Amino acid sequence: MTALDELKEDHKLIQRFLDNLSIAHDFMVDRQEVPSNVFEKTLTFSKNFMNKFHHFREEYVLFLKLAEKKGGSIDPQIVSLRDQHERSRELISQINQALKEYKKGDEVGFSRLAENLGYYVSLERQHVKRENHVFYPLAEETFSDDEMASFATEFRNLEEKHGGNRFSEGVKLVEGIEADMKGKFGAVYRDKYEETVASHKHSA
Repeated sequence: MTALDELKEDHKLIQRFLDNLSIAHDFMVDRQEVPSNVFEKTLTFSKNFMNKFHHFREEYVLFLKLAEKKGGSIDPQIVSLRDQHERSRELISQINQALKEYKKGDEVGFSRLAENLGYYVSLERQHVKRENHVFYPLAEETFSDDEMASFATEFRNLEEKHGGNRFSEGVKLVEGIEADMKGKFGAVYRDKYEETVASHKHSA
């Protein structure tokens, strides 16, 4: 598996994560309470998988090497992607703050959580689509097989440095979110999830 293949697999898991958050947001728009465990796991997934694992490898390996290779010609686009990463972190911080009030049954906290959740899902979906359709193909065109192999080695070294199999841990968190959603909403959740997945296939 190449370095880009690894990042693409990350994106598939992130899309699954976002699909669940989108459904959670829909329930909240209908004024239905979503288990707080869903959002606790959301915070953990965002921090440990997306920021410390996926985004870190993009920013400090792929984007950095791509910017160097292109001699500064795509620096504005790279800065834009990093800005989106930062905006994502800001929204997660706001979700964390709103969750504290949500857990107390506060109506303002409920509304703020739903609002920021919607912004977060929208931002991340746009970001993933941009990387999949613009930057990953550009990287494939730019780097040789040997260069890609060196990136994969850097990825492995980073994962060992940060301890453990972050991808497997990420899968377990998403599975936990799905179990919490299914436990609360049952067949309604299942139907919404199937509809969401089908909508990706139609828009592909």
